[in-house]
Amino acid sequence: MNDEPLREGWYLMSPADLEIELRRFRSRSGSAEPSNALALETEEALRYRNAGNLPDHLGRTLRLVLRVDSADELRALDEKRSSFEPDHHDAPDWRRPGSKPVNVVPLRAPGIHVPPIEDWLDDEAMADLETRWSQDGTVFGVRVPAEYRSFIYKTALSLKGAGRPVTVETIVDSLKRWLTAKDVDEIRAALESENRS
Repeated sequence: MNDEPLREGWYLMSPADLEIELRRFRSRSGSAEPSNALALETEEALRYRNAGNLPDHLGRTLRLVLRVDSADELRALDEKRSSFEPDHHDAPDWRRPGSKPVNVVPLRAPGIHVPPIEDWLDDEAMADLETRWSQDGTVFGVRVPAEYRSFIYKTALSLKGAGRPVTVETIVDSLKRWLTAKDVDEIRAALESENRS
């Protein structure tokens, strides 16, 4: 990569490239050694993803760099991702042996800190869903087994934020982005069992 600083958008990068680029970003000097990161336009990136997002000869895969200029933007990262990857909640039918998930890299402006949430119920939106779930066992109308609540809450909130319906199928498709096939199958079976008419 040339001396251009890391910017918001799509890149092909290896883990080593990402480390170099983050050091350059944090130092603001651009003095770190150059990396092999390659900036891509959205159309190119989605074509690469749809071809499997397989590591290239330099070990690079897709990374979506998103600027974060406030704590609210950090919390709404999923919504911002949608402008670059509108179908990121869909089941990743582009995956094949060797495929890597799309890696999202939040680029925080200096001074942007969000205290870590020690317990998922410390998050106001998650706590609200837990309160509702404790009353009738549902999340946005979908019956959810107790042991899968934390997975489902995050996913349901993300779907709602993207303006998508919350159903067993949309939850499962979204979970496929980051869970193993075995875990997804287990959660699907539990949700389908709970939601049989």
